[in-house]
Order: sequence, then structure tokens, then C-alpha cells
Amino acid sequence: MPPVPSPMISRSDLTTSARARRPRSWTLPKANPAISQEIAERHQVHPAVARILAARGWSAEGALGDYLSPLLRQLQSPFELTHMELAVARALRAVKAGEKICIYGDYDVDGVSSTALVVGALRFLGVDPMVVIPHRFNDGYGMNNARVEEIARAGCTLIITVDTGVTAVEQVRLATERGIDVIVTDHHLAGEGLPDAVALVNPNRPDVAYPHAPLCGVGVAFKFAHALLKESGRSDADCKAFLMEQLDLVALGTVADVVPLTGENRVFVRHGIEAITRSRRPGIRALLQVAGFADRPITPHTIGFGLGPRLNAAGRTNDATLALRLLLTNDPREAELIARQLDELNRERQEIERSILESSLEEVVGPHADAMPHLLVVGGQGWHLGVVGIVASRLTEMFEVPAIVLGIEENLAKGSARSVRGFDIHGALVACSSHLVTWGGHAGAAGLKLHASELHPFRLAINEHAQSVLADLDRTIRLTIDAEVQPSDITWAFYRDLQRLQPFGEGNPQPQLMLRHVRTSAPPRIVGKNHLKLRLRAGQQDFDAIGFGKAHLKELFESADVDIIFRAVENNFQGMSRLELELVDGRPAEAG
Repeated sequence: MPPVPSPMISRSDLTTSARARRPRSWTLPKANPAISQEIAERHQVHPAVARILAARGWSAEGALGDYLSPLLRQLQSPFELTHMELAVARALRAVKAGEKICIYGDYDVDGVSSTALVVGALRFLGVDPMVVIPHRFNDGYGMNNARVEEIARAGCTLIITVDTGVTAVEQVRLATERGIDVIVTDHHLAGEGLPDAVALVNPNRPDVAYPHAPLCGVGVAFKFAHALLKESGRSDADCKAFLMEQLDLVALGTVADVVPLTGENRVFVRHGIEAITRSRRPGIRALLQVAGFADRPITPHTIGFGLGPRLNAAGRTNDATLALRLLLTNDPREAELIARQLDELNRERQEIERSILESSLEEVVGPHADAMPHLLVVGGQGWHLGVVGIVASRLTEMFEVPAIVLGIEENLAKGSARSVRGFDIHGALVACSSHLVTWGGHAGAAGLKLHASELHPFRLAINEHAQSVLADLDRTIRLTIDAEVQPSDITWAFYRDLQRLQPFGEGNPQPQLMLRHVRTSAPPRIVGKNHLKLRLRAGQQDFDAIGFGKAHLKELFESADVDIIFRAVENNFQGMSRLELELVDGRPAEAG
């Protein structure tokens, strides 16, 4: 039976209550005025933007020019990746000999976009490969023996993995025994040993690490495709045109996998967003249409909250090959049909997530209304394993404590864990492993399986462990301010220069700015479920402001002058554009 939502629980109230109790600390780094001025003059940026750059550690010299103007020529040679020569040589030998090749991918956005890219590259060279994307529930994560046997029966003599394979020691050994060579392209961390593949292309190899930005799976796949085409004998112009068209896929996987948008990833996403905007790929256009972004500017937010969840929905609740078909089809009608299917699957995923979250909140708020545990462990019969990780993330965000969410089937509980800064959730599972059947992951996220009868003792044990670790942990919410600005700074010229810092995301956050002694020029209003709508006066200027999830600050703005942290955003409504302040936090104005 699906969990029954409770109308008595207000998610917004719980979030406000949990976060409002946490102490806050504002940090305003001091930028060197001389460096700020030199940046402003040499790179022709607004003085306030120059202060942001200086506060983030940039100087007028060095790599700032590349940062402000990320160009494709800044990409490193793909042959800087260890084993790339071996991988390309083996793949081209297979292409020229007409061997049957299998691409083995993964079911998330990074894995599906990686698969589509390498399949496209091989088709460009005249080869139509077999494709295997594991089913989340039938196959589990990564390569498995049954699928290797299936590939062997199909007559393949070469497997090329994308976004997977670095931990597949046993599966690569089995493939070799079946007469199949394996090229591994991956970005994940290795286990205790490396697979004995003919080539292992991974920027995170423990023996020879790639010295540049931490690429995701599709970044590695693009490097492989680049090297493959470079050595293929096809014309440089044809290869370049093909690779440029693949940057939409690279942007999809890079943003969705939440790798830092610095270095090569910054170049990939900046140009990938342009590729999405002009994409001739029917699947991308159809997905933008159903997501409501067809006529709006494309940003990492578009990918992270519009396209990514719909592509992910296939692998979470159904079969990820549906998402792959969308990215590979050349038929606009087929693309439209698949995009609608993915949109519906995403709606189903959202409803399942909402239902499990509400049931989780019932379990949390009932016994723990007055005393929140150090670590949340919740579980329910039939909870969908494709979304328990998302729900764990939501609970962690809401209550600022680690969370474990488990789906129970018969006598087994399986699920996902998410953590907070300073707490190693994988280490916690290791400490309580006597209660577990299997577990794995890293400090921030993990998966686990245990017998349902062990759920209560496991909850007690891991909370005891968490208490010993978290009791002395500083739980202050720390907000870093990039620059203090004056009301006169907030102009379209400033905003245009601020956009030169795009794309914003992991490793390159949208700048947070500070205004002092702001007051309301109209009564604050609560809009939507939990949002604060403001008309603010700073100096002699008025600004519209919106605080998403900031209803708890309404009283603050009613009583006194306020210092605020905000982000500058463009609000487009009915064809009109205006600058708006997106509220991050507020506090009573300091004297002076």
C-alpha cells in the first residue's frame, strides 16, 4: 500500500522551525581595493563585480581572463588522460575490423548522456553498437555478470563502459574469459583494486590522477569521443562539427552530476548551454517544451530543475533506455511522444516522493516534536527505492541532520543515506555494520540494506554514534557574502557584468551581496506557501524583493531597518524585465 499523506503536517512550518533555531554567521571577506581596481580596469568590469572577483581570490593577472571568457581552446588534450591512446587504438581496431561493440552505460542523467554521446560518435564512424543500460531494480548499479553473459551471447568482442566500470573487477575478468576486451571510461573512485581492462580512462585513477577539473562521466566520454575522432581519419571539419553538436549532452550530464563548474567543466557548460539553446536534437527541443523552458533563457537551473529530473525519472521509476531513446532519436514526433512520457513519469515520481516525504514527516514529528534526534532513520512498507534517496536529501535539507530513508519489502529494508557538513555517513554505517547486510558509499551519501528486524536496534546504534560525533560539531549556518554593495551599484550595467561569472553552480555559486540599512516601503506579504514578498527602500532607491521560504523573516522587516544578504536576479514578466533582489537572509541593521 502507498503511504497516506497527512494533511496536519506543514512541511514549510517544519523547515522554518528547524532552520530558524540554528545560529547564523555572516562572513564578509575583505577584498584588496588595489586588486579590485586593477581587475575593474584591466578586464572592463563593474567595480562591484571586481570586488566580488577579488574577494573570491582572483587577481588581474593569471587565469581570470580565461574564467571571464571560457573558450573551447582552453580544453586540455584528451590524450592527457592516462590510457587514452590504448583506448582509442583498441576502439579503432574494432571499428575497422567490423567487430561488434557494446556500450555499457548507467541509468542517471550523466550515464544516459554519456551513452548517447559515445553511441553517436560510433555511428558517426559507421558503427551501430549494442547498448546496455542497467535497470535500477533488476540489475542494480554498474556492470553485472548476467549482463556480461548476455553481451557475450550477442557476439560482442569489445565493451566500452561510460560513467561506470572502475569497480567492476569481477565483471571485467568474466568478460575477458568470454573473449571480450573492455575499455573502461569512468570518473568514479576505484575500489580496492582496478579492473584488468585493456584501457582504464578515468581522471580519478588512484595511480595517475588527471591534473585538471574533476570531470563527470560525460566529460570523460566527450574526451574519449574527441580522441577517437581525431585519430579516425575523418576530416577535421566534420569531426569538429560533430563534437560541437554533442556539447548539449555534455552540459546535461555535467550539471546534473553536480560536479564543480570550474576549469574544463565551466567551458563545457558555458558552450553546452549555447548548444542546448540552438540544439537541432529533437529530444532536447521536445524536453524543453514539456518542461516549460522552450522560450526562456537556458541556465544550469534549467538543466538541474527542468531537464535533468525528467531524464532521471525514467531510471528512477521505469527504464532509463527511454531517456536514451529521447536523446538519440531524429524523429520529432517520436521525441515529442517520449518527452511527454518522461514528463508523466516525473509527475509520478514527484507524487511518490511527496507521499513518502509526508509519511516520513509523520514519523519524525510525532515522537520527536520536542527533541529532534541527531540522525533520522525512517522506513515504510513498499516505499519506492527509486526515490528514497531524494527524500533523504529533503529531510537532511529540512532538519539539518543526517537522514536515512528505507523501503521495506518482506523482511528486508533497503535505502539511502544523506549527510550534513562534518559528518561521515559512510563511516557511521561502518561503525554500525553489525546491524547491516550490505552498505557502501562515501562521506556525503551512501546506500544500505538490513533485515527489517534490525531496524529499531540499528536506529538506536547509529543515533548513539551520531550523538558522539555531532555533539561538539558547530552547527552554525555560515553565510559568505561576496561583496557589500551600495544601492547605486544595482544597475543593469552591474547585472550584465555579473553574468560574465556564469554559469553558476557547484564550485561557482551565484554571488551573495549585502545591503545595509534597508527598510520596507510597503507592508511585507506572504505569497504562495512560505515566500516573503517585499518592497524595499535602500538609500533613495526602491527595489522589489522575494524571499523563497523566508516567511519567518516577515516580523523582522516589520519592526526595524534591516541588513540583508541577497542575489541580484532578472525578473521577466509579460515581456517586461526588471532587476529584483532574491533574499537570502536578514538581520537587524547594525549601527553605523
